[in-house]
Formats: sequence, C-alpha cells, structure tokens
Amino acid sequence: MDKIKLFTDSASDLPELYRKRYNVGVIPLTVIFGEEEYKDGVTLSIVDFWKKMAASKELPATNQANPHDFVEAFQPYLDDGYTILYIGISAKLSGTLQSAHLAKEILQTDKIHIFDSKSASIGEALLVITAGEMLQGGQSLPEVLQQLERDRASAGAYFTIDSLTHLVKGGRLTKTQGLVGTMLKIKPILKITQEGTVEVDDKVRSTKKALQALIDKAKGHGIDFSQRRVAVVHSYGADAVDELKALVQKELGPKEIIEGLIGPTVGTHAGPGGLAVFF
Repeated sequence: MDKIKLFTDSASDLPELYRKRYNVGVIPLTVIFGEEEYKDGVTLSIVDFWKKMAASKELPATNQANPHDFVEAFQPYLDDGYTILYIGISAKLSGTLQSAHLAKEILQTDKIHIFDSKSASIGEALLVITAGEMLQGGQSLPEVLQQLERDRASAGAYFTIDSLTHLVKGGRLTKTQGLVGTMLKIKPILKITQEGTVEVDDKVRSTKKALQALIDKAKGHGIDFSQRRVAVVHSYGADAVDELKALVQKELGPKEIIEGLIGPTVGTHAGPGGLAVFF
C-alpha cells in the first residue's frame, strides 16, 4: 500500500479538527499589512488577522505561496517514500497552484499529484476532508481523485457580505457600484463559479432575504443534501450565523454541517460580516 501524504494551503481555512484527524500538511500563504508580512496560520492566526483587519486603515494584501515553500514541505515526505496529494486554491484566484507545479518540476518526480479545487476557503477544505476520509479508509489514490472530480463538478459556494467597501478597495467592484449599492442598502450574493472565479450572482435588500437567497441558490443545484456535508462559514462580526445554520438544517437537511471562520485570503476581499454556504 502506498504511503500518501495529504497537503492543502492556508487559503482552505481547514478547521484544526480535520487537520489533525487526517494529518494534513498546510502550505501558508503570506498576509501583508503595510510593511509587515505574516505567514497565514503560522505567524498570524485567523482570529489575529481579523483583529488586525479591524484596527487597520489600509486593506491588507495576500501573496501566493512560492515554489520554495512547496519544495521545502514536500521534500522530506518524498525522501521517506511518500506519494503526495496537494489540493489547492483555485488557480484563477491565486498563483499558489502554479507554484506547486513549479515545485514538482524542480523536484523532478511523478509522486506529486496536484488537484485544483476551483474553490477557496471551506470549499477547498471540503475536498480535503473527503480525501482524508477516503485515504484513512484505505481507498487508492486513483479512487480518491475520481471522487474529488465528481465532488468538484457538483460543488457550490455562495456568500453574502455586510459592506461593499472591501470589494471596491480590492478592485472587485467600481467606486460607483459600491456607492450606489451602499445607498440602496444592497447586499450582494456572490458565488464561486465552476471555473473557479468569484462573481456577483444576485443582489437583495436585507439580511433575511440574503440568507434565504443562499439557501435557494444551493437548492437550485438539485442535490440530495442528506448525502452531503454543508459548510456554514462567516467572517468576523457576522451576527446571523446561527440563523443561517438553522435554515441550512431545516431546508437542506445535510448529513453534517461544518462551521468555520473565513481566513485572510477570502476575508481580505469580503471584509467583516460575511456569511457563506459551501457544499
């Protein structure tokens, strides 16, 4: 039986419980506040990120993991006879996946398998959890990769945010769109597309309508949620988490609900008060 080591990156916001359960290696991205650089999850926790975000006048930036980070993390396992499966943030959202491919070229091995989640945050983590569960259950790497492809093809991610300010600052919306949206108290519904990009999918006028929209969008996929995990995640300061969780339980009835806090990669653009449903 092949020894397989599972890796992801810090953009996955993988909860500690699953990181430990499946012994997942996590490659950190970099978070930049002004002149200060931090390694996500290593020298800056998710909670500390949100505290700094609240205190900072400037919007932070995130930087992809570089090929050296991957080489350094992968090499000891390759030397020890492991095959590596790395499940990463969408190539359309970060250059991190490309860095993993470059590391594979540097290491000149076919023992590294790179899987583009075409997602971020808990959408990425859900695939990592599936892979960990299957590998722990003794299933082969080809079986795991087939299942990941099936899950990715039917995945969905929808989120709503409290304020348009961060999307404007981050260049995702124009200043005019942001101003009009704020005046009309519009709450955008965003989604991660099948191609792995983020786009505005809808606009509503209240938190209650936004929560229902997240549920309705999920229902639109026509999935039997009783066989699925659904993740309910939020950025700092969101006050309707329990309400959203109750709606997910009542209207989708998933086999498991995973909760989490959105980290720096998505949080930088979403800002505080964001709520999301991933499956």
